[in-house]
Amino acid sequence: MIDPNTLKETLIEVTQNVPAIKKRHVLVTDDEMVEFLGDHKAGDNILLLAVLPTYGGFGEEDAAGAISYMQFFVLEKVDYKSFKNQDEYLAVFQRTLEAARQFLIEMFNINLLNCTQEQLQYDFQIRPVSRKAQCNGYEIQIDSKAYTDEY
Repeated sequence: MIDPNTLKETLIEVTQNVPAIKKRHVLVTDDEMVEFLGDHKAGDNILLLAVLPTYGGFGEEDAAGAISYMQFFVLEKVDYKSFKNQDEYLAVFQRTLEAARQFLIEMFNINLLNCTQEQLQYDFQIRPVSRKAQCNGYEIQIDSKAYTDEY
């Protein structure tokens, strides 16, 4: 299970290798996002937001473990009036997708739970986000399943 402090430290470590991400922040719930994005400046693009994970358990006696459901947003604040055409709008998604891909590559190289690769499994989804508090980009959901005797 990834705890809040480990998540924050991991974001710092991971984003050092993703130069497109200029700012990062940890939220407790995604409900806080719109308020936080209201203060985000376009000069701070691209922004990575992490939401504290939710947790679950799985398995039986000898094959039990914990799942951390992690949610991230890779966003760019835009001025819609400045778009001259659809290509400029889509370019925002291209830039944020490239940053999201690099973020995922770096995340999967980090050993979040001090587990071996046989003990740790990941599933992820990437979904576009449009016009959320003047931001566009992608939501990334990572489900990290760890086989362990300790929670």
